[in-house]
Amino acid sequence: MLSSAINRKQEIYYYRASWLQLFRPMTLTGTITPILVGTGIAAMHESIRFSVFLAMLIASLLIQSATNLFNDYYDFQHGQDKAKWTTDQSSASGPPHAAVLYTAILMISAAVLIGAWLAYQSSIWIIPVGIASIIFGYLYSAGPRPLCSIGLGETVAFTFLGPIVTILSYVVQGNELRLDILAISLPFALIIASMILTNNIRDIEKDHAFRHTLATTLGRFRAVNLLTVLLTLSYITVIGLVVSNVVPWSATLVLLALPLAFRLRWSFRKKAKRAEELAGMKWAAWHHWAFGLLFAIGVWL
Repeated sequence: MLSSAINRKQEIYYYRASWLQLFRPMTLTGTITPILVGTGIAAMHESIRFSVFLAMLIASLLIQSATNLFNDYYDFQHGQDKAKWTTDQSSASGPPHAAVLYTAILMISAAVLIGAWLAYQSSIWIIPVGIASIIFGYLYSAGPRPLCSIGLGETVAFTFLGPIVTILSYVVQGNELRLDILAISLPFALIIASMILTNNIRDIEKDHAFRHTLATTLGRFRAVNLLTVLLTLSYITVIGLVVSNVVPWSATLVLLALPLAFRLRWSFRKKAKRAEELAGMKWAAWHHWAFGLLFAIGVWL
């Protein structure tokens, strides 16, 4: 049996698309924008170290990218998304199946080294938090009962790509944990949860045969209503932060992302075509980019 790839009748499977698609660059705003905002809040209090900012950004991107690789690797092992893989190497642009796992492990190893340096530069508490992030990123897709298959995908994303990454980017600059930075992380928690939920609503029919997501548990109607609530709360939270003087008034720039939020929600209206639902994830990703970058610009201004 080949140990370097899934072996079915002595055949090696290759990823049809490119390495770039395996990393899912459109989802990486889940790490980039919270770090920009957390660092911006730190800069409002005192000077920041850009070497620490870059290290935090790189380590976090490595962990999120590795999590994306684990997801594709283990989804195929669990019998999902077979159309993404082929035994015909000439028609594939990506790597063999096992290379995905090895690359993810290498990226995690690099993130651990950077995390150790960050802990030395700031706080030892970065180590257990970083370890937890790696473990949950792995368990999101791996194991006999992956977290994404038992309805916890949105919860994991809400926690680690909301409060955890935002707070860490603030703390590594030498600041102590404050309630206001926790509050500032909530919009990011809400919109990343909306992105995961969008993906799961789109895949309800497919997932029924493989796993139980929050969307399959709630059903399409209630899942879409929850999506509406998450999107609405993300904007209400920012407005509340501005009114409370936690963030500057310029943070209301996020309101410019509202058309994308409406377009995302429209993709899952009652009589939406299947093609529109499939495009919903694209709109969710664009919405996260726009919302996060506008929020970051508002804070840095």
